[in-house]
Amino acid sequence: MYFDMFLRFDTEVEANAALYDEQTNVQDDVVETVLVPKYAAVDVVGVIYKPTGVMLTTDEGEVPEMAPLDGWHVNVRHTAEAPELEAFRTFPATPSRAWA
Repeated sequence: MYFDMFLRFDTEVEANAALYDEQTNVQDDVVETVLVPKYAAVDVVGVIYKPTGVMLTTDEGEVPEMAPLDGWHVNVRHTAEAPELEAFRTFPATPSRAWA
């Protein structure tokens, strides 16, 4: 059984701190820091844009004006509940992206 969560953070930095552990690897005197997910699957959506209702005229024809929603958006799928993420959880009526 999986638990799917739609999350919104203020920034990418805040999301990374909550969702990943840093791991330092050293090989041949090269130090590399990588982010290791704390959860089964992390799908970074990033900034979500929605139409404002205004149409813009371009060389390609009319296109909707788009505006960013607040926050940095991430979907998480995990094998257990994650109460530490509840403060970031959202419940979109029509998600921009979801697990299949």
